[in-house]
Amino acid sequence: MEIKIEKHENEVVVLLNGELDTVATTNMSEELNRVTDLASQNIIIDCKDLEYVSSSGLRFFMQLKKNSEQSGGSVTIRNLNEDVEDIFRLSGFHHIFNI
Repeated sequence: MEIKIEKHENEVVVLLNGELDTVATTNMSEELNRVTDLASQNIIIDCKDLEYVSSSGLRFFMQLKKNSEQSGGSVTIRNLNEDVEDIFRLSGFHHIFNI
């Protein structure tokens, strides 16, 4: 799992590459916390290279959304591949997030 953060004037783009599973959320907790710390801004999560998301990964998305709402920011998810989009639909996340 690789996370790249690009800061722009009015938004932060977070590029996810690989599998966001239990191992990745544990090993990448520092990087994921950096994303959560940016919750007061408009965050775009680019999932073009995200291959898989587990329940632990979905928890990261929910925590980010919660922190963002409390801080006055927003979270938009874009470029979901078919498999990850299916997971978002099955979990109901497509109703929760701007996709």
